[in-house]
Amino acid sequence: MPTAEKERMLEELEERFKRSKALVFTGFRGLTANEMVELRRELRKANLEYKVIKNRLAKLAAQRAGLEIDPLLDGPTGICFGYDDPALAFKVAVELAKRFEKYEIRGGISEGELVDAEGAKELASLPSREELLARLAGAFQGPIQGFAGVLNALLRELVIVLNEVAKVKPETPAAEAQTQATAGAEPEAKAETPSEAEPAAESGAEAQPESREQEQSEQAQAEQAQAQEQGQAQAEEQPEEATEKAKGESEAS
Repeated sequence: MPTAEKERMLEELEERFKRSKALVFTGFRGLTANEMVELRRELRKANLEYKVIKNRLAKLAAQRAGLEIDPLLDGPTGICFGYDDPALAFKVAVELAKRFEKYEIRGGISEGELVDAEGAKELASLPSREELLARLAGAFQGPIQGFAGVLNALLRELVIVLNEVAKVKPETPAAEAQTQATAGAEPEAKAETPSEAEPAAESGAEAQPESREQEQSEQAQAEQAQAQEQGQAQAEEQPEEATEKAKGESEAS
């Protein structure tokens, strides 16, 4: 029957097992104290947690968490907990195993699945999340740069069009004003034409009676002259007739 302190440790370890995305089980027999300190420091830099746990306590906590870790418990055991990137814990552990000869990789748990030492090395060769994100960003970088180039070209064309419109706009009001002035001048010219024609019509109307009076006067003068000529002719004929009559009467006597 576990004591209260052991129960608390079990609960904490069980919670770590459930929360971890990667568990790397290692042996550290033969490592010096300084090497162990350096090892923990490197793991902390990668946001990894390293715990040295008794095998019996680790087995009980794993059972509660639903994990099978018996093949990985052989001698003193150190467990590396990875809470974010599944591949990162294996990658860092394998790199540290190259630096420290006594640091042994036994295997681990990845996404709830048990892997042996070879499987741990294979997982270590996979790209980390940061590497995958960098590759993904590189894959999108080309199309994004192309899109940015097209967008910049469209913006440049838009600026050119706006500049042309700005050049045309100041001329438009002047042209409209000139058109309105021309349109306004035409009705005035049309309005002035009748006023100018009116005096001509009046003068024509005044001239018509004057020409009639002149014609009548000239006709009257002509008739008067004709009457005078006829009267003169008659006056000349009457003495001749009287002389011939007198001459005829004297001859008869």
